[in-house]
Amino acid sequence: MSNEASEQRSIGRSMIIGMWVLALALAVLLVNRSLERSRNPNDAVVSSVDGGKRSISLQQNRWGHYLVTGSINGSAIDFLVDTGASTVSIPADFAARIGLPKGDSIPISTANGMGVAYRTRIDSLTIGDLEIRNATAHINPGLSGEVLLGMSVLKHYELVQRGNQLIIREP
Repeated sequence: MSNEASEQRSIGRSMIIGMWVLALALAVLLVNRSLERSRNPNDAVVSSVDGGKRSISLQQNRWGHYLVTGSINGSAIDFLVDTGASTVSIPADFAARIGLPKGDSIPISTANGMGVAYRTRIDSLTIGDLEIRNATAHINPGLSGEVLLGMSVLKHYELVQRGNQLIIREP
């Protein structure tokens, strides 16, 4: 076998390996996007207006929860709609990152048992075109991941569930 033929085979193998690596990387990206979409199908909420009242429509994720991307004081975060929570509950690491002040400590009762949280106020909480200003919340050191969107915000809206869809609209 000539040196030139050996070199061509080596280039051919490298190209085949490179194509397989590229195909695998693309497959991983597509699967990752699909998994994220099944976790939070509401990462780009579209607001609507009916009779002068704004509303958003959320789809359940694959586990039956309503997860939605919004913001607190302009910083993006995922919210888990939790009608069983009396107030908005914010993970301590996110609160520190956006500079929320820790107020008085308060005892809290969660699904994981008793704990301690810290009172705080949110200047602006938005989901789509819906916005609440000066909302009551607490910083929860035992919470990680999403912010629990509790009744201190949800009480300002009408909630209508139809099948696997939740509509949150101005009253």
